[in-house]
Amino acid sequence: MPLLVLAAAAVIALLLINSRAELPRREGVATVPVVEVMTAEPGPVPVTVHSRGIVAARSNIELVTEVSGVVVEAAPEFVEGGAVSEGTVLLRIDPIDYEVAVSAARAAVASAKLALAEANVLVMRASIDEAEAQVEASQDRLRQAEAELANTTIVAPFDAIIDTKHADLGQYVQAGTALMRLLGTASVEVRLPLLPEDVPFVRYGQSADGSWPMVTLTRNFGAIEHSWEARLVRLEQRVDEQTRVFYLVAEVIAPYDTTIHSWPLSVGLFVQAQIRGGELPMATRIPRSALHGGDSVYLVEEGNVRKRPVTVLRREQDSVIVGEGLSSGDQVIVSRLDLMVENMPVAVQ
Repeated sequence: MPLLVLAAAAVIALLLINSRAELPRREGVATVPVVEVMTAEPGPVPVTVHSRGIVAARSNIELVTEVSGVVVEAAPEFVEGGAVSEGTVLLRIDPIDYEVAVSAARAAVASAKLALAEANVLVMRASIDEAEAQVEASQDRLRQAEAELANTTIVAPFDAIIDTKHADLGQYVQAGTALMRLLGTASVEVRLPLLPEDVPFVRYGQSADGSWPMVTLTRNFGAIEHSWEARLVRLEQRVDEQTRVFYLVAEVIAPYDTTIHSWPLSVGLFVQAQIRGGELPMATRIPRSALHGGDSVYLVEEGNVRKRPVTVLRREQDSVIVGEGLSSGDQVIVSRLDLMVENMPVAVQ
């Protein structure tokens, strides 16, 4: 009996398998990769040189006292980082000794003139010559005493920022002592490093018509970007021994004047520079993603990939400028695929 049941189950299973409808067959569909392209249009390509640098004062001096004494007065503006105008009295050194010296020198001049008058009355030629020499010498000593008295008042020689101070109220200073370092605010400079291959593309110096090549300096303050226009004044005639770069100098006039600039360009600020350079004739700018192996690009021709060697003229931050190798209308692939080979079929996005 169990054998009959098993045999019947096997027959029923076989009938069910044979009666199952045949599954439909699917034809294989080839997937064609989709690429993004740009159309090449060779022509003059302007060059932009990117650089960066630190803002520095064009006038940077250490103010030194020419007389000795105790500092008896300090201006409220005499603080590090403070802005001062030309002629502002910053410090006064105790003048008493120098006032006495001026009085003594004036008395000596008066005595010398009196001696000269007496010699003239007596008509004594030797005495007259000596008296005239004494008058001249005493007048020179008076001028020296007056100059030393004037030097007890320390004034700002130009509009400036007080970078550091080395003296203060009540301190005794000796002649030759550095009192402060001043950074001029009439103009500032930024030294912009350039690679040797960038130098031929930049212009600098004043033209015959009085104009200057300009550069835009930028700096982000949080989400806000501020910019300043600077003129390119010179290329330093030396190369940095360690980095082997040239330095192009940009100058900004009146950097703290907010009627000219949207924001003060402070000394010590780190800024970016975009220098508008010359042009490369008959060239094409392509994204860096389009360059393969350093000297080749892939094109789309009749739906297939073609590899084309090109001549790279210049590499920039996000792009490459190529010369020979591309013709007008060429469809250059700018997107990246995991695999890209010659004659591979693709679709253009």
